[in-house]
Amino acid sequence: MGRAPATVDRAISAILSIHTDTGAERPNTRPIREALRSYRKLRAKSGFRPRWSLPITIEILRAMIETQPEDGPAGNRNRTILTVGYAAMTRRIELHNLNIEDVTFLREGLELFIPMSKTDRDARGVSVPLPYGSHPGTCPVRVESAWLEILTEHGITSGPVFRAIDKNGRIAGAIGDDGAPVRRAGRGDGIRMTLEAINLVVKQAAQAAGLPHADRYSAYGLRAGGATDAADSGATMAGICQHGRWSEKSPVVMQYIRHRDKWKNNPMLRVGL
Repeated sequence: MGRAPATVDRAISAILSIHTDTGAERPNTRPIREALRSYRKLRAKSGFRPRWSLPITIEILRAMIETQPEDGPAGNRNRTILTVGYAAMTRRIELHNLNIEDVTFLREGLELFIPMSKTDRDARGVSVPLPYGSHPGTCPVRVESAWLEILTEHGITSGPVFRAIDKNGRIAGAIGDDGAPVRRAGRGDGIRMTLEAINLVVKQAAQAAGLPHADRYSAYGLRAGGATDAADSGATMAGICQHGRWSEKSPVVMQYIRHRDKWKNNPMLRVGL
């Protein structure tokens, strides 16, 4: 088979969703589920262990942010990716698709408009409110504002928020000395950061911070870390699901809550080891 069980499980769910959306009769997936269960057991017996993307909690986030250079646009852009990704519990594609027009500053903080997400099948869009933070370095409002000011200084007032930056610090889409916009050759439109580039920002920050198991951090860890810290601070599951654009009663969110509980309510804490 070769594929991870989770990948197969997602494919099954996608097939069922297509049948539901088109009004077709849903197939009986019981034989497939049983085969998948046996496949998981075989992988476990062979010594395979799942390598989950580690959650980027607030302490880890601050360590990553400290590795970013103060001068030049790349450091500011990367700090914004890390901070906003964590605070808004974004999927990587949501960071990729974010435009300047989707960012609104208010007295209470800022709102990110997500035009569509995994759980928004009708693409109605949702606004994600981000309040001011207590620490300037991890305050999504201040960090986002600073990055947009840099873009404005380079003649960029619309389009992608997170843009490619070349080794000379030139921002894709900025007005160059010759009066023409700077473009980067490569994948995509040469302006908007690719999904791989966003992931690389996180991985390089983890390595630069000297984090244990640095290779297990990815852009998804920002989403997971935001949810984990929210659960740890007492946020309700419904509140986390709404903020992170998960479906209600999401099993993924339950994992973050269980992760909190297995340490806070660990039965060995009261034994006196």
